[in-house]
Amino acid sequence: MEPDRLSGVTLDRLVAALEAAHPDVRDRIPDAMVVAEHLDRLGDDLIGHVVATARAQGVSWSEIGTRMGVSKQAAQQRIAKASQVELDPLSPEQGFTRFTIEARNLVMAAHETARVRREPFVTPGRLAVAAGIESASARLPEPADEAQDLVPYDEAAQQVLSRAFDVAIAADADMVDVPHVVAALGEDFVPQAE
Repeated sequence: MEPDRLSGVTLDRLVAALEAAHPDVRDRIPDAMVVAEHLDRLGDDLIGHVVATARAQGVSWSEIGTRMGVSKQAAQQRIAKASQVELDPLSPEQGFTRFTIEARNLVMAAHETARVRREPFVTPGRLAVAAGIESASARLPEPADEAQDLVPYDEAAQQVLSRAFDVAIAADADMVDVPHVVAALGEDFVPQAE
């Protein structure tokens, strides 16, 4: 595949998006870490998907290794390593690597919807709507004048994502899942049973 065909995401566009979202360079660092982590995970997921498809169609590990430019064993180890879950204790410093696919999809859906709707920030309300809590839609920000490629998470949304780790730890879970994010939203967003 030609590199020109993958021109949607470039370093220049990512840097410009971070600069537009955060005038202070120090504030760009956490978002840069989140984006890099997401792109790294996305790359691993892409390779894993293509290799799994190739294996399902009968392609040998030897040929996969040859196509990857590594030995059969190195190919197997790379795929196995990419699919392993770290067993370190949960901590917000681990970022989205300790979110389940479903929880990551919720966070990315909130981000993508905020981007498409030109919202200036991803807010707890946007996370709640992504989790299926439609009553939170009344609390969403007004659209900005210009769309952003990278929509920052406001402080309250960052706190929700950090609290999701606390909820998961209290539940003795190994990963942060959607119910942990919903619980972290708190009473303000989660409808109470009557």
